[in-house]
Amino acid sequence: MKKTDNLLNDYHLLSFDSLDSTNEEAKRLAKGGGCHGAVIWAKNQTEGRGRMGRVWVSSEGNLFVSVLLQPEKPLAELSQLSFVAAVSIIEALEDMLPKDSLSCKWPNDIIINDRKVGGILLESFQTEGNKKPWVVVGVGVNVDSYPPRTEFPATCLKDAGVELVSAKIILSRFIHHFIECYNQWNQKGFAPIRKSWTQVAWGLDKRLCARLPDGDIEGICHGIDADGSLTLKLDSGKKHQVRSADVFPVEALEA
Repeated sequence: MKKTDNLLNDYHLLSFDSLDSTNEEAKRLAKGGGCHGAVIWAKNQTEGRGRMGRVWVSSEGNLFVSVLLQPEKPLAELSQLSFVAAVSIIEALEDMLPKDSLSCKWPNDIIINDRKVGGILLESFQTEGNKKPWVVVGVGVNVDSYPPRTEFPATCLKDAGVELVSAKIILSRFIHHFIECYNQWNQKGFAPIRKSWTQVAWGLDKRLCARLPDGDIEGICHGIDADGSLTLKLDSGKKHQVRSADVFPVEALEA
């Protein structure tokens, strides 16, 4: 492990050759007396995870990083940090790729031309004797490689035509933009983050299918509401708020 000086203000980097999971290391750090602003980076993960406990294939050369935070915000607003991270990744990558090729797929994916290049895993918890909740913002970006045969097609930056790039370069760019977006969220709330996210939203005004535990729902995507829920306009004309689901384009499911 190597610890650097502060990246900026309260942020500091902890780097590892290998970890089970950067999110798990962030939790251990918080429980062991760690502080807000720790950035945990591993070159390899042995037990990387995505949403809903799914395995996140963690091949060396890709980016795996978690940011440990203790925001001065109500618990109900902490899920907005997933969108803060998504906007930060877009801003970190946008000048490397052709215009309009990047988008954010609700709830936590980064897309290049309809293929997944990155994802976000947000976890909140409390430690003994500390009333304020912690949040870990975990980010994975496919830089050199990507897993085959995924339910939603995947890609990596190199396959998308980005040359002379490394996980370290993407890490530096991501943290720079994340600090800016996090400060904006802290000072101005969710509205500007929501606006930025909506400008690059994948599937906006298109027919999407949301897979819910009790069945699928189809509707036209109208973006996200003030708490980050996905808004679908159903065939009945009614608007339906989706708080947790996987979403797919209807035409892909029908193919």
